[in-house]
Amino acid sequence: MIKHLPNALTVTRFVLAPFVAYALYIALSLPLDAASEPLTYPERLAEAENWALLAAGLFVFAALTDLFDGMAARALKTDSKFGRILDPIADKALVGLPLLAVSVHAYRADWPFWAAIAAGSVIIVGRDSLMTILRLTARDGEGARVSSLAKWKTALELVCVGCPVLLAAAPAIVKTIGAGDGFAASPSLLMGWTGLLGATAALSVLTAVQYLTPPKSS
Repeated sequence: MIKHLPNALTVTRFVLAPFVAYALYIALSLPLDAASEPLTYPERLAEAENWALLAAGLFVFAALTDLFDGMAARALKTDSKFGRILDPIADKALVGLPLLAVSVHAYRADWPFWAAIAAGSVIIVGRDSLMTILRLTARDGEGARVSSLAKWKTALELVCVGCPVLLAAAPAIVKTIGAGDGFAASPSLLMGWTGLLGATAALSVLTAVQYLTPPKSS
């Protein structure tokens, strides 16, 4: 059974991705929805913080499975086709679904730069969806191996998701760094995160071009 540990960790990450996205969306949306109800606002705000903590806990656990499934596969010397296919899909789900959740909330809340946030998220999710389809329809069912540049892209994507997830769960930290009462309360913080998201989207396009460009014959 232990030889299936790497795949079990990968499946866990894939399953947790929609729960992270849902919890994050609820955490961000509750204060907005409760603003018109002053009498219940404190209770709704406390509920939002609980959802934010849940999103953060699930995200950190899911992100750690990305580290440990590779370590387990190397330690157990197991390398399955199922794992090679599902691992990048699980990564993309853990990144794409929360980014879409943030984008929808950014539009609803009329965040500054919401259009740039939505555009960056759509580029990342679109690129990842295309790559997934190409890999699944490849002759061997896998496509090309993930490049080192693509791994850096995935790391940046996790940072992009981690910022709103973790900061939503730590309002005291947000206030300490002078960002007001929420992730989007500071234009400079939101601008910096949007810039990081844009850079990650650009890297996503670059790695897609790299994948689609046939190698030069020697």
